[in-house]
Amino acid sequence: MTTKMHPYGGSHALTVPAYVKKALNIDESTELEIELKDGGFFVKPINKQETGVDQEFLDFLEQSGETYGDATRRLVDRK
Repeated sequence: MTTKMHPYGGSHALTVPAYVKKALNIDESTELEIELKDGGFFVKPINKQETGVDQEFLDFLEQSGETYGDATRRLVDRK
């Protein structure tokens, strides 16, 4: 399959075909990991269970982000 990048704000976006989303069981809320590899890039969904961090703790960090600033938000972004 081939596709092109499209301007999106100050960046660019790729369209993910419906059959790929269905096969990977992903949607617009799925976080994706991008890895540079062999002169290209590889995109894969992040399985939130792979983080090894309890979801309840991640929720707490997200809620307390405003109080504790940038350091906490960087931890929350890992989920």
